[in-house]
Amino acid sequence: MIKIANNIFENSQYLKTFQKISTLDLHISDAFRINRLVKKLDELSIEYAGLKKVLTDKYGTTDDDKVTIDKENVKSFSEEYGELLKIEHDLEMELLPIPKSMEDNVSSSELDIIEKFFDLSSLN
Repeated sequence: MIKIANNIFENSQYLKTFQKISTLDLHISDAFRINRLVKKLDELSIEYAGLKKVLTDKYGTTDDDKVTIDKENVKSFSEEYGELLKIEHDLEMELLPIPKSMEDNVSSSELDIIEKFFDLSSLN
């Protein structure tokens, strides 16, 4: 089963990697499985962003998308934010087979991202 923690949503490479995957010429069955995965990830990402905003509103101020945590709230914010980052989700999906079109188009930095979602055993 695929399990992730919220901290993945703070990794900008994650978003870039899935945007790149969406531009590949995929077989329809691969595209379907990846689309299902992306929908689940999008739902969780939206939920995470909402909860993060609740924390930043509770402990700080936002000005032009810049968040400032009030000094007296840094410890409390850090503790709750750390808990939020560690929350795990079971996507109730098995690792996806890696599409052939992805095998030749994935960089080493992207492998760290996709290994959570795709079976890379064929890349020996």
